[in-house]
Amino acid sequence: MQARAETPRLAGGCPTVVSGTKDSLLREAINPARQAITNSWSETQGCITLGAMNDYQLFWGDLHNHNAVGYARGSIERTYDIAQEHLDVLAFTPHSQWHDMPEMPNDAHMKWVNGFKVLQDNWPKVQRLAAESNRKGKFVSILAYEWHSSFFGDYCLYYPADHSPLKYHDHVRDLQNYVKGTGAMIVPHHLAYKQGWRGANWDYLEPSVSPVMEIMSEHGLSEHDRAGFRYIRHSMGGRWTRNTLQAALQRGFRPGVIASSDDHLGYPGAYGEGLAGIWAKELSRAAIMEALWNRRTIAVSGDRIRLFATLNDQLMGSEIPFTRESEFEISVQGKDEIEKIEILKHNRVVYRYFPEDYVRDDGPWPGRVLSRVEFGWGPWGDLNMTRIADWDATITVTNGKIASLTPCFQSGPFDEDRRDRILERKDSSSRVRLFTSRKQAYEEKPTKSVLLEIIGGRDAVIRLAVTKPAPLQFQRTLGELAENSEVEFTGPFTAESVLIHRLVTPELYNARFRHTDYGRAGKTDYYYVRATQANGHQAWSSPFWVEA
Repeated sequence: MQARAETPRLAGGCPTVVSGTKDSLLREAINPARQAITNSWSETQGCITLGAMNDYQLFWGDLHNHNAVGYARGSIERTYDIAQEHLDVLAFTPHSQWHDMPEMPNDAHMKWVNGFKVLQDNWPKVQRLAAESNRKGKFVSILAYEWHSSFFGDYCLYYPADHSPLKYHDHVRDLQNYVKGTGAMIVPHHLAYKQGWRGANWDYLEPSVSPVMEIMSEHGLSEHDRAGFRYIRHSMGGRWTRNTLQAALQRGFRPGVIASSDDHLGYPGAYGEGLAGIWAKELSRAAIMEALWNRRTIAVSGDRIRLFATLNDQLMGSEIPFTRESEFEISVQGKDEIEKIEILKHNRVVYRYFPEDYVRDDGPWPGRVLSRVEFGWGPWGDLNMTRIADWDATITVTNGKIASLTPCFQSGPFDEDRRDRILERKDSSSRVRLFTSRKQAYEEKPTKSVLLEIIGGRDAVIRLAVTKPAPLQFQRTLGELAENSEVEFTGPFTAESVLIHRLVTPELYNARFRHTDYGRAGKTDYYYVRATQANGHQAWSSPFWVEA
């Protein structure tokens, strides 16, 4: 697979904003030209340089996922096949051990016991596939496994080298001491479960071997106890305030952030379950590990929101000597309309940026838009007509060009043999083959989609030709789709349908701005950036720390 790193595409125009300390009222000094700002598409213009972006590329990875080598579903071969279709980085993290596992009713704990034995028997195969799949410049695979602990919390271990061993430890200090001698790292995940129920245990966290934390997965979001993406699917209960990311930051820990799926249907990169964005110099295992060690990372819930931020020209994850003025430069390229971008200081929002405030009603046609095509739905669950719909569709653009296409494929339904594929990628057309169902649909959303970035005028035409599950053809101009979404059905009532979403224009999915905050000597300040889209998907930067 050729590397699909995202190169910076920036929109011009940037208001200048200042605020005081976290205890003061927010003061805004907007550039007098605010009303004229359009944030129009531009590769080069704009008052923010964000030159550091030229030194790094954004790679997308799933660093926590499972299959039947352990106690989940799907072959390991399927895992690598799916990952290499749409990701840059994969760390398959098979379940390995649980030193303080309780006995469970009806011998339910045997699910774990048996899964651990499967990994033990197949570890040589896990080692071999990780080594064989790692190809510099094309795809990075990292040898890894997961370590459970009720008391100490769960970790995933990531090796820098191939053919490393599967080791067993009954105490987290032994695990930490082991990885110190190997150059490996361990990353805690689903932090916000209660301590003692496989949630984080801050008393035993060792930052020197845990540079980042996994804050989002199919378990939910650990940012804070009232965040979206609730903890709801598993037996360990809801979020415990004291084990959230914000609690860790308040205690003085300095983690970077990532997200990864923790998917148990063998589908790495499953849409909506979390992805890690890694700003690295190249697509190699060494460069990816270096970026993780230096916290040059972002977490996203599903959509691949390109978030890049600097503070006084230092990158996300940086520790910065004391300065009275902290100037942020922030660039966000969303995959839907950006609702807001927030800068948080000491876990409180000190500035919110709303891209729609800078949209001109009389602005010119942007020339580059986002179009999401979504497939699925079908019979209502209560009808007991659950089925799998196989889709084959070609999307053609005339009088325009498809600049990029991003798959948004969820994990359900599980099928060992079926695959979601982008069969064809051309400037004028793309062909997709996928399958949808209400069965095992993640968050009961029985759809999958593709996101097209299209260059064209109002008269450019999107034509959709579906051959499966039933013949269907229709077309609309970009001008029409700028005003209205379009829905078509593959048959009579209960049949599956297709939705072409209303277009998203650059001034709504791109944002760039500066913000200056003022600190006080004697106290270390910490900040992070959070972006939220209209469709609910979010992105989080690794924090910055400004020393006392």
